[in-house]
Amino acid sequence: MIATRLKYVRSAGGLIFLLGFLCPYFVQVSGGGEKTIAAALVLCQGVGLAILTGRWLLWSIVTALLVFLALIFPAPMRNADALVIYGVGLIVPLRLFISSLAPGREPLVSALARQAHGGGALREDIALYTRLQTWFWVVFLVLMLLLPVFLLAGPPGAWLWPLKGGALGMLAILLVVEYGVRRLVIRNFDHVPPWAMIHVWKARSSDRT
Repeated sequence: MIATRLKYVRSAGGLIFLLGFLCPYFVQVSGGGEKTIAAALVLCQGVGLAILTGRWLLWSIVTALLVFLALIFPAPMRNADALVIYGVGLIVPLRLFISSLAPGREPLVSALARQAHGGGALREDIALYTRLQTWFWVVFLVLMLLLPVFLLAGPPGAWLWPLKGGALGMLAILLVVEYGVRRLVIRNFDHVPPWAMIHVWKARSSDRT
């Protein structure tokens, strides 16, 4: 009962946190200025994190401070917010992928593939492919972390491109391409589409929490 209630509370916190990404558009449509947009973004994310973590006092103080800064420096705060979320969003899965490649551990993609196909042992060629694929995603995530730094040498504001959807677009393209390559490389196998693997990833993450 308590676990179920906690799950619902965390889901609510996650929804409020995600609402923070839509707040700028809602505030802008309603005629709010740049300062109001930045403050609404930080406020939604702060409330969401407080609910997710249960650390109300900590996040109340942090959120109040960030809202104050957002009202004074709206544009830099929005960029800093995007950069932090981008970095965390890459570092967390990168850590999971790298740790799964340690000796004696099962590569993360191998574990996901095994879970998607009922939990049995993988064929030798599939085990090799999924191990290589785990390494591929490690390299991809590292490159995505470094990409904003490389783009600093480009036109002004170019470094924001991966933070504002560019990286997600590249990820979506790679997932589709990988699915096609997998079907060509591995024959006589019941392949699951990328969205099915994403569902397995979410289920695995929920079990971990």
